[in-house]
Amino acid sequence: MFDPESFDRALDQVYRATTGEVDWHDALRKVAYAFDAACAAVAVERSNVTQVRCDPLSVAPTPEAVHTSLQTRDIEQLYYDRYHRLDPFRAKVGVALTPSVLRMHDVCDAAEFARGAYYQELCRRIDCFHLGRFTSRFDADTQLRIVINRSRKSEPLDDREMTLFRALGGHVARALRIQRQVTRMGATLLAALEALGRNGRAAFLVDRNARISHMNAKAEAICALGDGLTARHGRLLPHASQAQKQLRAALSLQLGEGPKTAPRGPTFVVIHRSCAPMPYVAEVTPFAFDVFWSTPIAATALVTIDDPDSQRPVVSERVAAALSLTRSEARVAGFLVGGRSEREIAEALAVSLNTVKTHRKRIYAKLGVTRRAELAAILNVRS
Repeated sequence: MFDPESFDRALDQVYRATTGEVDWHDALRKVAYAFDAACAAVAVERSNVTQVRCDPLSVAPTPEAVHTSLQTRDIEQLYYDRYHRLDPFRAKVGVALTPSVLRMHDVCDAAEFARGAYYQELCRRIDCFHLGRFTSRFDADTQLRIVINRSRKSEPLDDREMTLFRALGGHVARALRIQRQVTRMGATLLAALEALGRNGRAAFLVDRNARISHMNAKAEAICALGDGLTARHGRLLPHASQAQKQLRAALSLQLGEGPKTAPRGPTFVVIHRSCAPMPYVAEVTPFAFDVFWSTPIAATALVTIDDPDSQRPVVSERVAAALSLTRSEARVAGFLVGGRSEREIAEALAVSLNTVKTHRKRIYAKLGVTRRAELAAILNVRS
C-alpha cells in the first residue's frame, strides 16, 4: 500500500539533493522506496527542440546528467550506447514536447515485452518489469526523463500512483532548475571571493558558530601559516581566547542574534599574531542567505581580513610593461617601494635572498636608478 509519508520524505530528499545536502543516489533510493520500485532514475538528456519537431525518432538521447538509485553504472552506459533504440516508450513518446506519464502496458503488450531483448538483456539484470516513465522538456536543448521501474513480482503503478508520479515529475523539474541556478550563483560567488583575494583580502563565509562553508585562496594561505588564526575542524578559530569570544559575539550580533538589533556597519575583531608585529583585523558583515543558499548553513556571515604582510604598492601590469619589468621584477619593485628589507622580501615571496638581490640589480639597471627613493619617484609618476 502506498505510504504518503514516504512520498513526502522522498520529495524532501529530492530538494536536499539540489543543495548538495544529500547525494542524488540516496534521494532516489527514497523515491524507489516510496513507490515500491526496484529502480528510480532521473536523466537530463540533450536534444535540440528544432530537431525534435522535425523527426523525433531520429534523435538519439545524449545524457547531460544521470542519477539513479542503483550502484551499477554500466546500466546507464548500456542504455545510451544501444538499448535506448529498443526502449518501448521511444516509439510512443519520442522526445517529449509536453509532459507525459506512461506505464509499460500503455505502450506495449506485457508478454511481448517479456520476450524482447530490452527486458531479457537489460531490465532483467536489475529486476525491472513494470516500467513507468515521466518525460518532459526541460528547456530548448534538453529534456527530463524520470524512471520508476518495479519488479516482475509487483504490480504496475495504479492510477493514484500515476497521479503522484506526475506530481513527482513536476517537483524534480523544479528542483533541477533550482540546482542549475544555485550552481551559477555559486560560480559567481567563488569568483567574487577570489577577486577579494587578488586584492590582498582573505575571505571566509561562515555560520553563527564560525563553521566555514567557503574561503578563498588568500584565506587558505593565512590559515596555513597558523599565526594567530587557523581553520580547525572546518571552523575559523583565532588562537587567543579573547579573540575567539570577540568573533563569536560579532557573528551573533551581525546575524541578528545578539541582545540588540544588528548594526548598520561591520564589526571588527583584532587578532594578534606571535610571529609578526601587525595584527589581523577581521571585518564581519552579514551575507544574504537568498543570494547563495546551496550551503546547508541557515545564516551566513562574510569575514574578510586585510593581510598586513601584503600591504605594499602594487606595480600594475601596464606599468611593468611600460618599464620593461618582468612579473617577478614588478613584485620585488613593489616590496622595495614599500620599505621592506631584501630578507623580508625573500621570505614573503618564498625565494632566496640572492634571487631578490639579482632582481633589485636588474630593476635599477633597467630604470637607471641607484636608490629606492628614485625607484619610488619613477613608479609614482608612471602609475
